[in-house]
Formats: sequence, C-alpha cells, structure tokens
Amino acid sequence: MRRGLEIIDEGGIKYIRSPHLLKLGARHAFTTRYKHQDMGFKSGADPKTIVKSRKQLCDTIGLDFARLTAARQTHSGEAVAIESQDAGKGAADPADAIPNADGMATNVPGASLMILTADCLPALLFDPAGPVGAFHAGWRGALLGIAESTVRLMFERYGSNPKEMTAVLGPAIQPCCFEVGWDVAAKFAESSAENADAVVESRDGHFFVDLPVFVANSLRRMGLLAENIISSGLCTHCREDIFYSYRRDGRLIGSLGAIIGTRG
Repeated sequence: MRRGLEIIDEGGIKYIRSPHLLKLGARHAFTTRYKHQDMGFKSGADPKTIVKSRKQLCDTIGLDFARLTAARQTHSGEAVAIESQDAGKGAADPADAIPNADGMATNVPGASLMILTADCLPALLFDPAGPVGAFHAGWRGALLGIAESTVRLMFERYGSNPKEMTAVLGPAIQPCCFEVGWDVAAKFAESSAENADAVVESRDGHFFVDLPVFVANSLRRMGLLAENIISSGLCTHCREDIFYSYRRDGRLIGSLGAIIGTRG
C-alpha cells in the first residue's frame, strides 16, 4: 500500500484526488467540508443545497449528474451491480437510491458511483478495461467482507482482473483515533491473523484499529497488487478543518462523498 493523493481547489470546491488514478483516465474525487459542502441527505441540511453540491462536484470533474448513482448504505457486506436502468438513482432523491448496498460496481458508459462517509473508509476501484467500483467500509462492513464482495462482483460480472485493478482508499478515521472495545478488537485480530500487517494496537489498555490496512489486506487477498493500493493517510477525526467526523462531532453534521465514473 502506498500514499499519494492531492488536494485540489477548483470550480468553487476543494476535493482530493489520486494523480495515479487521474493518469489512468478515471474521473473521481473525495470531497471535503470546504464551505460547508455536504454530500448527504441525513444531516438536516436543505436537500436543494445537497443536490446543488453534488451537481457542482460532477460539473467540476466532468461527470454527468443525471447518471450519478448512490445507495442506501447499511454497514453490510453487500455489493450490487449498477445496470443502465439504475444509473442516476439516488442522485437527487434519497428515496430512490439503490437499496441496502455498501458496494457498487458498473461498466455502464457515463455512469458514476457515489459513496458517503463521515469516518468510515471510502474506497474507489478502477479497472483499466472499463468497469469501476466503490464501497463504504465501516468496521462492521469491513469484517463482513465488503471489500471482497465488491472485487468479486467486478470479477464475476465484468471479468475484471484484480491484478490490473487500482484501489484508492480515501480519508477516514485512522488508527491514531479509531479506538474500539476489546470485543471489536478481537474480531479484527482474528480476521487478520494470517496477514503480516497488524491492524490492532494496544495503547495504555485501549485498543485501536487500522481500518485502511485491514481493507488493504482484504484487497490483496482478492488479488490486487500492493503497489496498486493507494491510501490517503488522512484522518477525518484529526482534520476538523477539512473533514466531517461522526465520532468527533457526536452527530452527523455532514457527509463526505467519494465518486468515480466510467468512461463515456
């Protein structure tokens, strides 16, 4: 796993992208809380403002807002394929979002996928042959195999070769701040026992989990190459200046968006 993301300020918004993914031709972004920009409908903000922010993001990175697709995330291990008739669901109205999915994949030309987070880990997947994927990994979803489910879906549905895929792990709560109880720490330790990269650290009797490393391990087990897994290393909990954090703020005051589109 390697680092390598940059903060971009253009089109009236501030977002984060991967130069490597950009070179491959992937239109994508991880948003920030710059100018209180909110990508989710759950914070109580005016829905019209949310839609405006989403449109602005799509316009800035060259995606069609009418083909933006979002899901009703449930902290599961479920990934679904987005077909042509699904493209655009959840973009302007959460009521018609893709139900009960924490991962999505598509090869529909011009379609794009959006994942929402506020501490959980957003991940974008790119297959140079065309398909793209995105998933939301909280601790429950990570343990339930959301990373594996999304990669498996891309392989089975579209023939994606994991060795050719690139994964970019966006801003999320990092091991400096992701404290969990012993019961959760034990589940992560058991699930990652065969990996060289430890994901649980004990500090003064408290347990902390490295969620990005756990997900990177999961992706490697599915066949992705370590050099094709890129992590932001940015902590949503620490960086109050640019990120929302459910844990830090005690409630959901805004959502960050991770978006990736296919060619076409």
